[in-house]
Amino acid sequence: MFNRTVQSLTPRPASGLRRLARSFGRNEEGSMLLFGMYIMIAMLLCAGLAIDTIRFEARRMELQNTLDRAVLAAADLDQDVDARAVVIDYFDKAGLSEFLDTDSINVDSSTASGELSFRRVNATATANITTIWLHLLGVDNLQATAYSTAEEGITDLEVSLVVDVSGSMGWSSSSGNSKIYELRQAAKDFVYYMQCNPNEERGSGADCSVEEGKVSISLVPYAEQVTAGEELLDYMHVTAEHDYSHCVTFSADDMLTTTIPLEDDPDNPDPLQRTGHFDPWNNGTWASNNSRTCRTNNWRKIRPVQGDYVQLINYIDDLSAGGNTSIDVGMKWGAALLDPSMRDTVIDLIGHNDDDGNPDPIVDAVFFDRPYSYTQDYMMKVIVLMTDGVNTDQHYLKDGYREGDSPVWRNTHYSDRYSIYKESTGKYYYTHNGTWNDYPYGDADGEPITVTNTYCTWSWWYGRRCWTETETTYEQQPGSAVQMTYPEVWDKFTTDWFGDWSWLEDPETHWGNGTKNTRLSQICAAARAQGIIVYTIGFEVSGNADDVMSDCASTPGHYFAADGTNLSETFGVIASSINQLRLTQ
Repeated sequence: MFNRTVQSLTPRPASGLRRLARSFGRNEEGSMLLFGMYIMIAMLLCAGLAIDTIRFEARRMELQNTLDRAVLAAADLDQDVDARAVVIDYFDKAGLSEFLDTDSINVDSSTASGELSFRRVNATATANITTIWLHLLGVDNLQATAYSTAEEGITDLEVSLVVDVSGSMGWSSSSGNSKIYELRQAAKDFVYYMQCNPNEERGSGADCSVEEGKVSISLVPYAEQVTAGEELLDYMHVTAEHDYSHCVTFSADDMLTTTIPLEDDPDNPDPLQRTGHFDPWNNGTWASNNSRTCRTNNWRKIRPVQGDYVQLINYIDDLSAGGNTSIDVGMKWGAALLDPSMRDTVIDLIGHNDDDGNPDPIVDAVFFDRPYSYTQDYMMKVIVLMTDGVNTDQHYLKDGYREGDSPVWRNTHYSDRYSIYKESTGKYYYTHNGTWNDYPYGDADGEPITVTNTYCTWSWWYGRRCWTETETTYEQQPGSAVQMTYPEVWDKFTTDWFGDWSWLEDPETHWGNGTKNTRLSQICAAARAQGIIVYTIGFEVSGNADDVMSDCASTPGHYFAADGTNLSETFGVIASSINQLRLTQ
């Protein structure tokens, strides 16, 4: 039999239509076409965004590159053309002048040692880019902005090289040579690195590569005191009790600031106290120049603001050793020679004349504007402070014993006859014969002398007759008596001799280690507060010297412990560090 399926032509029921709708809904044929249309639109938008971005970035880079080249050329210290004109010309040549904002061109510069030492140029350029595709998203324009700054500078350097020349510097070091010998070698190397060639050893024969006038160095040797020198002290605001020596006794307040009082300074109306020219060390009668708290050796003098490394090396070669240790006084002078308040004194030293009125400059004229202000661009101030020990006693005269008339009188004829007045009795003691008198020796006819004479006669009727007569005469006192001032007394006698007379007070006293350590810490803090970089060196030190010197330095890393075998290397490391800090661009 054959089975035959006969399709009914009669309408399907409602349930069949629902099944057909569900089947159509599940049919995925043609869905990728719709998805592809969405992707194509997104790709076109991305391509348009990329095109607009590339156009924007190309213009921005063109502006930025042109602007970078322009400001670099304008900032060049060797550029003689006006900096603004250089920037404008670069954009004209590139065909981009319409985009340069000429009002945005700023030029800052400064001079040092009379020459341009720093120039900074900045400018802005802007271009509006009309979009091709992004306007479909409502972005009609893109703004391409270029901003550039270029600066070039040569860092001028001011250094105070503060070195210990106390008595212990004459002792042997670990190298077998004396400490002062090792210091001389190390300090000469340092000066050479700073002022001649930072990359070559001294004596290498290499040409100097440091531009003249860029590095000034003040050499400050210190022991119990710092000998400023007659020329320097004459241009400063200092008391004038004497002119035998040239040191200053700083007060506690002086150690709180880097400044030193100068003439006609309303902020510091009181003069500095000149140190007495006295010998606190000898127990004998006569004062010694080799035992004074302020010594007059020429090699001890401050050499302020020097630019000739050959001359500085000669000064360093002359250094010797002797005296106590006052690190705080050395540091005070080192800081003061970097303080802008010293500038007028530097100008005076440039114009210094000798005794005959002939020009005899102490400082080279190229440094007429040193020390710079602390805010000067492209400038650096450095102190290198070296010691081989700890602070020891610093002697000074008590109030009332620095100037004025003393109780001592001298005789103008005899150089060894002095009279000392005792106020409580009104009498004068003669040192040459130990007698008390109503007047100083040479101020009257002389002291009374009673003489008894025997006279005899003879006659034939009386025979021999004798008698005595007493008469008073006066010892002749040639010359005259002159009352001595205290400075004249200290020029002749020790303070010990003066104080040994029981009716006279001990005229001198001293500051000890604790006081001087505090003062050192204060002046170091004052220097750091002004932005001065402080390097310190402890040369074979002991006790608490490491802590004291580390406290003084800008950071603990700026303190170096050294011995005789590596002192030159230590100075070299410091020189290298300073030169790296000077590199600015």
